[in-house]
Amino acid sequence: MPVSKNKIRLPSMTPGTARSIAWLRFGRAGARPKVYFQAAIHANELPGAMALHHLMPMLAEAARARRIRGEVIVVPTVNPIGQSQLVGNNHLGRYDLLSRDNFNRNWLDLSGAVAERVGRQLGRDAAANVELTRKAALAALKTMAPINELQTMRVEMLKLSIDADIVLDLHCDMDAALHLFTAAPDINGAAQELAAELGVQATLYNEPFSESLTFSGVNGALWPRLAARFPDAAIPQACFSSTVELRSQHEVSHELGASDASNLYRYLVRRGVIAGRAGPLPRLKSAPTPMSGMDVGYCPVPGFIVYRVAAGSKLKRGDVVCEIIDPTDPRGPKARTPMLSRADGMLFSRKRDGALAWPGMVAFRIAGAKPLAHRKGMSGLDD
Repeated sequence: MPVSKNKIRLPSMTPGTARSIAWLRFGRAGARPKVYFQAAIHANELPGAMALHHLMPMLAEAARARRIRGEVIVVPTVNPIGQSQLVGNNHLGRYDLLSRDNFNRNWLDLSGAVAERVGRQLGRDAAANVELTRKAALAALKTMAPINELQTMRVEMLKLSIDADIVLDLHCDMDAALHLFTAAPDINGAAQELAAELGVQATLYNEPFSESLTFSGVNGALWPRLAARFPDAAIPQACFSSTVELRSQHEVSHELGASDASNLYRYLVRRGVIAGRAGPLPRLKSAPTPMSGMDVGYCPVPGFIVYRVAAGSKLKRGDVVCEIIDPTDPRGPKARTPMLSRADGMLFSRKRDGALAWPGMVAFRIAGAKPLAHRKGMSGLDD
């Protein structure tokens, strides 16, 4: 089973320029289980690319030894548009400068297109429904005629991922503990195994599924969206999809990359994608928590930010998380506006000390077990 390297060419947006996306297949096309990895959709988030750098030689060796039972698709750096965003010696890469879209928002919800194509054929045979749905989703994507880079990237990446059994979108935060996002249907199986294998410190889940059109969201939510449309049909959760946040932007090292790759490889063994023995599953570091229990701290005033606690710290409601300091105020401590936790839980995401703060900026996120009144009806993340 050879390793194949492929290239998707994006349409030229200005005369004399052209970009492409490289992707690799390990194992046999069409084999099951199918797993899809991508990194750096936010192009300045590279811990995932480092993890895949270390994982790919392991996959290549497994392919040579014919240990890959399924199919593994790897897109090492999925976003050449964002990779090119060098502005004043700074690499941006989170937002498309042309459309102003967050690169990880507004992906395609294919449930309507699938419903139109095969909705009347969906019955009580779950396996048949999965096959029908996957074929219909791919057929719908093939009819699309995107005209620019961003649209083409979205369509072509979904062609590679929408029929996968497992979709892992590798990200990181600015300054964070290792955490992941998924949906309630997966929380007692595939997601907890992944969280335990990776040593995740916080696992957050949407209920009943992610409403936001993130890459992992549209892959995973296709199935519950269809199940809601066709309640009499047997439609299983045929894709476990997760956004995996591999700590902080600055935490890119061979040591962490090799460790993450080894953990991901064991996860593939555990899920039956690669032959072998995964060994005992590590103990889960923390219980999963709902997105409705996630406290998000928004800066109330401008200034610069200084934290009182590190990422990964456990907090109580009322604890001071950080302070926004007005640099023009001469009153010392009175120039500091404290921001308090509104939940008991873990501080899993924060900005860097000394970063500029502005009103409405997200300063921190805390994973709490109890739903919060001010989060009712909210799901997903702010940009």
